[in-house]
Amino acid sequence: GRARAGLLHGAAGRALLFLRLYERDGDPALLDLARDALRQDLARCVRGAGGALQVDEGWRTMPYLGAGSVGIGMVLDDYLAHREDEEFERARGEIVAAAQAMFYAQPGLYRGVSGMVLYLARTTAGAPGTGPEAVRRQLDALSWHAMAYRGRLAFPGEQMMRLSMDLSTGTAGCLLAVASVHGAPPAGLPFLPPPRTRGGHMTRPLPGVVMKEDNPLSHEGKMS
Repeated sequence: GRARAGLLHGAAGRALLFLRLYERDGDPALLDLARDALRQDLARCVRGAGGALQVDEGWRTMPYLGAGSVGIGMVLDDYLAHREDEEFERARGEIVAAAQAMFYAQPGLYRGVSGMVLYLARTTAGAPGTGPEAVRRQLDALSWHAMAYRGRLAFPGEQMMRLSMDLSTGTAGCLLAVASVHGAPPAGLPFLPPPRTRGGHMTRPLPGVVMKEDNPLSHEGKMS
C-alpha cells in the first residue's frame, strides 16, 4: 500500500528523533539522517490550490498536524535551526499556505484547526501568513466549534460525533493550541517545545497580542 507520511506515522517522526539525538550528541550524521527522512515525506506531498503543500493520500490531500504537511513543517523548522537548506525553506513556505484555509471541519489538534493554531504560533518561517492576524483568524475558526458543557468550555471530537476531552481529538488539544499562543510560557508538544532564541531563552510566539478577557474563547463559542 501507499506509504504514510507525517509527524505521527511517517518519516517526519523519525527526522524529529534524529534531530533531538543530534542536539544531544552533536554527530552531523544524525542531521544527515534527519534531512533524508524529511525528503522522504516531502516526496509524498503535492501542491494544491494557491501553492499549498499537502500530503498526498491518493484520494485526498492532508494539511494537518498528525498525518499532514503541517506536522512535517514543524520538524522542518527545527531542522533549519541547525542547517540551511533551500529546498526545505521553499517547502515550509508552501506549508504555511496549507495552514491558511478559511475552514477546517474539525477542531482537534492532530486533524483539525487546533493543529494549525499550534503550528502558526510556533513556526519560525518568515513566509506571509505567519503573523498575529493569521493566528487570530485560526483562533476565531476554532471558536466556531466551542460548546458549553456543565458551565465550562468543551469541543467535539473525531467526526464531530460527541464531546471529547483528549489531547489528540478534543478539548485538551484545543487548550494546548490556545496556550501555545497565550500561555506564559507558551505550551508545546513533547519533543516539539516552543522555539528558543540564540541566547537560550524561550520566545513568545506573538509579541504584542493581548487578550481583551482572561478567557480567549468564551462559553458561547466566540472570540473575545
